[in-house]
Amino acid sequence: MDILGIGNALVDVFCFSDDELALSLGLHPNNTVHIRPERMDELLAFIPDQIPVSGGGASNALKAAAALGASCAFAGCTGSEDREIDRWARLFERDMGAFGIEARLERRSIPTGRCLVLHMPGGMKSVACAPGAAPTLRPEQIETGLVSRAKIVHFDGQLLRNGELTDRVANLCKSFGIPLSIDIASIHIARNHAGTIDSILRQNECVLFMNEDEAHEFTMAMNPIGCEDETLTEYTRGRGRKTCIVRKRGEAGAQAWLDGERYEAAGIVVERPLDDTAAGDCFAGAFLHSWLGGVPLGDNLKAANRFAAKALTVPGSALEPPVRKAGPAL
Repeated sequence: MDILGIGNALVDVFCFSDDELALSLGLHPNNTVHIRPERMDELLAFIPDQIPVSGGGASNALKAAAALGASCAFAGCTGSEDREIDRWARLFERDMGAFGIEARLERRSIPTGRCLVLHMPGGMKSVACAPGAAPTLRPEQIETGLVSRAKIVHFDGQLLRNGELTDRVANLCKSFGIPLSIDIASIHIARNHAGTIDSILRQNECVLFMNEDEAHEFTMAMNPIGCEDETLTEYTRGRGRKTCIVRKRGEAGAQAWLDGERYEAAGIVVERPLDDTAAGDCFAGAFLHSWLGGVPLGDNLKAANRFAAKALTVPGSALEPPVRKAGPAL
């Protein structure tokens, strides 16, 4: 296995509306709210032309890597209804299967997590998220044998809120000498869990992804009076283990630090982007695929930018699944 992803198993439901649908449902432009699963059911009853796509940061990244040829597995939690796997969980599993991703899912007695993404006139969007079963991973769910099979483990930064789970994953990776990849996922994680991220960077071989806002929050938390670039450079210099930090900058491109050196790649402008929900995750997945292949870092950033630009043209991570090789004739 190339990549083991650990994260929130979500289904993203997209709607592209030409009217003020979001406002009529009490949702506001360019805003994200967390709601209960029951409220999500109420909202979805009013949503026309729904486009459901398996989502969550780690699973989006795996789909990108798998589309490029990586072998992947995913550990997460989905939900049930009336003691049976619910339709959202079935959709998630089916989508993972289309990409050849081995899904190790535990079922919970609450609904599968969902995010509603409403695109509104003027390029605005509104997001409502009902995490449901997604964040309920147990530390024991991450099996030793599963981790030992991976060349790298990709951990959704949202799960840094779960200290016991984070410690188990970090310790297993360290014990097997397996690199741990983390996408910080939000400025709140970067600010409130900076100490955990710092500890992982100091103890594990690590690939750390963050956007500009997250990088600023993290470096301010760790070194309030220091220069951001110098702080990130220092994390990758002379630590006796391979540490790479990647700063995603959208159209402005991407930067990465490795062995105390900074690398850059220009961004790609997509004239009419459809949706940016999974672009950063797909960047990470494409980067990890090239990283495992030993691609030089500058070329890796360029390839990841190209894949992220491709993701901007589809809803979420609704990418083309890899072409399966035909088996031998019977």
